Amino acid sequence: MPSFQVVDSYVNEGFKDTAEKIDSYPQKEHIIEMRDGDTLQVEMSVDGAQTLATLSPRITVTFHNVSKVINVPAKMIDPSSKERFIERKLLDQVSGQIQPGQVVAIMGPSGCGKTTLLNTLAGRALNGVTGNIWFNDQSYDRTQVEQIIDQLHIRGCANTPIMLISGGEKKRVNIGTELLTNPSVIFLDEPTSGLDSTSAVALIHVLRELAMQGKTIITSIHQPSSQIFQSFDQFILLADGKTIFMGKPSNALPYFATLGHHSPPQYNPADYVMDLVNQDMKIREELKEAYLQNKINTSVKTISNQLQKQQQYQYSTAGRQYLSAEPSGDVADLTNPNNVNLIPSKHESKWPVGFLPQLLILFSRAFLLSGKTQFTRLSFIQAICISVITGLCWFRMDFAENTIPDRSSFIFFIMVFWPMNTLFGGLLSFPLERDVIEKERASGSYRLSSYFLAKSLAEGPLKLILPTLFLIISYWIANVNNNFGIFLAIVAFQLLSILVAESLGLLLGATMKNLEQAITAATILIMSLMLVGGFYVRNLPHWLGVWGKWLSFFKYSYDACLQLQFNGRHHYKCVDGSYVPSCRNNLNGTFASEEALQYFNIGLSIGLNFLVLFGMFVGFRFLAYLSLRFINNNSGRT
Repeated sequence: MPSFQVVDSYVNEGFKDTAEKIDSYPQKEHIIEMRDGDTLQVEMSVDGAQTLATLSPRITVTFHNVSKVINVPAKMIDPSSKERFIERKLLDQVSGQIQPGQVVAIMGPSGCGKTTLLNTLAGRALNGVTGNIWFNDQSYDRTQVEQIIDQLHIRGCANTPIMLISGGEKKRVNIGTELLTNPSVIFLDEPTSGLDSTSAVALIHVLRELAMQGKTIITSIHQPSSQIFQSFDQFILLADGKTIFMGKPSNALPYFATLGHHSPPQYNPADYVMDLVNQDMKIREELKEAYLQNKINTSVKTISNQLQKQQQYQYSTAGRQYLSAEPSGDVADLTNPNNVNLIPSKHESKWPVGFLPQLLILFSRAFLLSGKTQFTRLSFIQAICISVITGLCWFRMDFAENTIPDRSSFIFFIMVFWPMNTLFGGLLSFPLERDVIEKERASGSYRLSSYFLAKSLAEGPLKLILPTLFLIISYWIANVNNNFGIFLAIVAFQLLSILVAESLGLLLGATMKNLEQAITAATILIMSLMLVGGFYVRNLPHWLGVWGKWLSFFKYSYDACLQLQFNGRHHYKCVDGSYVPSCRNNLNGTFASEEALQYFNIGLSIGLNFLVLFGMFVGFRFLAYLSLRFINNNSGRT
């Protein structure tokens, strides 16, 4: 079978090449076996590691004439400019093709477009991008754990807090989080930055092992050692968003020598090429023009045209033999006998893990993280101190007419303090996690719905424990209502009000990317809802009160708890009839607690207030999910 021979030869050549490149990590025997024509089974022994399972699909990444333009505020570049924006080109018609099993480095000085090219190929931040990107012959479209620990050699620190492990181990942990979904293509942005030479070589060795499994690995790297530089299968050198060289690392110095740039003996090739592109603008422009004249296109027609025009070239084309061919964009360039179809069947999920496992894993993570931040020694001290102070301020209120205002103020305070505190906590939740969410979603790690539901289920109950402790202490010190059922009902309304406030905070945090603006908007909103909540102003202007008060969730919890507090037919002592009309003619008498409600403007019944609050909770929470999914989602799968 011809296809088998091609694949077998290609893979063995790659493995042999790998063993030669990194002498520090010799590879042992590899047994290759074709399965169903599209996947491979590899048995290998690397540092005594275990047998690897079926490989992921082999994918060729092809990009042709990829450009990216952004609009920069003109005042940042030229303060005297009258234009609002100025276009800046970050990438300028960059092309290339990367085969499975290769580790490819993208190099260049700061600002040359390395990270921009990586993000573009990975499908992130695609605004202003033109050109074509293919994975195998399919155009780009957005459509485990134990084995990975052993594979990345981090078993020794598996149960160690992340802050206590070394820099090299942190890099490998970061890579491991991306490998959980078993990707076929891996993009890394300067993975060796901040590592010593030994750790950097060890990390490149890990990437080599991943490439042996048929994965396509593309990484940017700033200034590698000569050992690391020579270990790459191919490297792409950029300057000002344009390609200067694309080929094997061993061909870099011979290529530049044909242009009159000779490296000193015993000089790190990576350092030399970086020094070359960091020189003055004239040399960079010469190198860019020379590459345009030397580059090879895989199209036969284009090659013949290049040969016919060779005499017109300003620069020598002797370096053409050292360059890798650029793809032409034709379909013939995209096919590879090792590659597989990437379009899933109708019954095949695009997610590597089902919804329920995602939910359980994310729930566990959110529960641990939230528990550590919610339940600190200071948070318990704060809750207990405030509850005691609150109870002492309303200490053992008498069941008398003159305590009616104090009782209403106690109810309003407990319905405002914790919801406000929780709202601002929810407001900060998504902005602090947005980078992690977008990174993990862009790599297809989980559904946004599973993340959102897991976060809600994990954090919601935890945020209710301290408020419950607060109310248990302050409620009984204040002598509100001795009926235990009434107490439980007031607790329920307080907790529901907290969940509504948290949902509103999540909505604001998910909708507004600017944290300062979100805090300002939340402050204005929460103050407005408090003012129209029915406690501070009893007689709002008609044009405002007719609709404004019904927007405040404070009003619904306040009204319901007032009714609960004066429920149970307690007998209150009359004082002067200021609040209860029946006491005006019976100053030494008593009145039923329900009569105190005549002093307040109660709108809805207890049951209806509960339903409205519950509806607000569900509505705000659902809007927060929609906002997180559609407004702030610039990348990733949903």
